[in-house]
Amino acid sequence: MTHVRLMTWCPRSVSGMHLPAFAASEAGVFAEQGLEVEYVPASQAPDAVAAGDADFGLSSAVHVLAAHARAGGRLPLRFVATFHQRNPIVGVVRDDSGLRAPQDLAGARVASWGWHAVEYAGAMSRLGLGAPVLIDTPGRLDEALASGTVDVLPMWMDDTTAVRLRGMTLRHRGEDIAIRTIALDVPVYSTGLIAADRVPLDVARRMRDALTAGHELQRQRPEPGVAAFRRCFPEVAAEHARVNWELYEPYAFDGPAPGSMDAGRWRATLAHTAATHGLPTLPGEEVYRPELLTPAHAGSTAQPALHVR
Repeated sequence: MTHVRLMTWCPRSVSGMHLPAFAASEAGVFAEQGLEVEYVPASQAPDAVAAGDADFGLSSAVHVLAAHARAGGRLPLRFVATFHQRNPIVGVVRDDSGLRAPQDLAGARVASWGWHAVEYAGAMSRLGLGAPVLIDTPGRLDEALASGTVDVLPMWMDDTTAVRLRGMTLRHRGEDIAIRTIALDVPVYSTGLIAADRVPLDVARRMRDALTAGHELQRQRPEPGVAAFRRCFPEVAAEHARVNWELYEPYAFDGPAPGSMDAGRWRATLAHTAATHGLPTLPGEEVYRPELLTPAHAGSTAQPALHVR
């Protein structure tokens, strides 16, 4: 049995991406792959994996490229699997705004909110819709949208759980304001599994296969994975975890199987991420393990359907 350390949960965003690891553990998939998995406390996954605090971590392309840039050179870690097959950036808009599709967002006033706004601007540029009109919102973001100060709140789909649990409404001056999300659906990778370069290829492949199986298990029977997750993190409500999985699932099961990596999609991802965040572009083999690329899937280059929820 090979002992490995996996950094999984991010305390700031309980993404459904984290649940398949717990589903795999609950069903004995890790053991079947000859792995004994230890969950380690959350941190900045790329830095922690590079420093030796974990062997694997769940992270995103932008966090990995940013970590390389901070280090002033390439860190000894690479992706061994991808999970979000599309960038999950969305615009949250008032339901009565008339905004329905990405094309409607051109020229809309957008809350200037950290990386969310940067990702949103990058997606709008990629779609040829121009730069958004960014508005500083020193007060509450939901108040800015509800009052009409801004037209759009940029968010990741995975981060809209709280408003969904409130019935997709914002409270403003005693009135419930209905809202919706417009997904920009840029066809680039977002998140995946990173592994330290010191991890043998066979071990990385077994971990990838276990998490891929965990995705299928979580899709078929969500409750065991939710229960196992909450045994580790009881402060997270079960309904919160369930909604996060429902938001994440369409992004993971979008043509290619979860965990698969395509060289063409990676080229697009690296170019888009570097341009969006002003980061250096690295060769693909310095960001992912080329031995773990899978053949291109039919549909992996197809235009995704627009998701307006």
